[in-house]
Amino acid sequence: MLFYFIPFLCVYGGWLFVHNNISGDIGALGQIPFGKNYDYNLKMNYLSDNLVKDTLVVSYENFHSSKTSKIFTIGDSFSGQGIYGYQNYLAHILGDSIINIKRNGGNFETAISLLNSQIIDSANCQILIFEQVDRALIARLCNIDFDMFYKLPQKNENKSNKNTNEDSGLYNLTSWIRLQFFNYDNPIYKHDLKKDCFTQNDFSHTLFYYKDDLLFKQTKPKDIEKAKKNLILLNKKFSEKGIKMIFLIAADKYDVYRPFMADNSLPTDTTTDELSNLPNVCVINTKPILQEMVRNGKKDVYMVNNTHWSYKASEAVAKKLAQYIDSLEILTNKNASR
Repeated sequence: MLFYFIPFLCVYGGWLFVHNNISGDIGALGQIPFGKNYDYNLKMNYLSDNLVKDTLVVSYENFHSSKTSKIFTIGDSFSGQGIYGYQNYLAHILGDSIINIKRNGGNFETAISLLNSQIIDSANCQILIFEQVDRALIARLCNIDFDMFYKLPQKNENKSNKNTNEDSGLYNLTSWIRLQFFNYDNPIYKHDLKKDCFTQNDFSHTLFYYKDDLLFKQTKPKDIEKAKKNLILLNKKFSEKGIKMIFLIAADKYDVYRPFMADNSLPTDTTTDELSNLPNVCVINTKPILQEMVRNGKKDVYMVNNTHWSYKASEAVAKKLAQYIDSLEILTNKNASR
């Protein structure tokens, strides 16, 4: 009996250690024990309050009357970081709250449908910051339906239907075995870095990133051209409603750290670079901003255990946004101290 049970106990003990030390979405996806202290140390530096108001449009009637900010944001998970997100840092710089419209579907679907349904216009929104992560940008721009109208969410529609099996110990145990012993279908890739880029001691010079960061290798030149045309049209539609659109590209983690990887043969992503020079379209590509931070020795620009940037990057992106918003001179209640 011991002969059969000892190997099982060893495997179970190894998994239990990993399970108790998983943190971040990369830790969860790759079953990697980054530990809990790393996240805790970052949280010690967060802002003390959150000026961002998350809202889901649930009726046509009360949306206009209940919103007081003139700056709205729509985006993916990079726009849902709450107290350490770029919107909160921007709100503190501007001295005013910001409205973050929660998605009802995808980013582009939500934005276009709200515009077509006249739920957002110059009466309640002067500036829209439209954020999209790089890896999904070209494909989603190519597939915009400009004729969509907003569908109000039904009751209980946004309640989580999460499969509880995925949270079970058995599911996590089998995932750990699959990744630890066979490395089968691992969604997390890693590469060595030339220098320390993170404050996590065990992985200070190792980059962990999501496999979809490499989707740019499948992008064709015709896709980029179509994406450029659609972005110009998207900007035009918001401009016609009296709304200034700022298109914010959240850089992929792989792209930011590519110049600092030890393996010089790895490909470089340039698929979204041309979007920064479109006529009359304000595009803020965060990649050069964040790469400069890493180049200057700033650690934890992205979190080692996460696909998202840290509060340090959020603050830097917010400062860039604030500079541009200042230059527009269209806000009536600007903070005079800036």
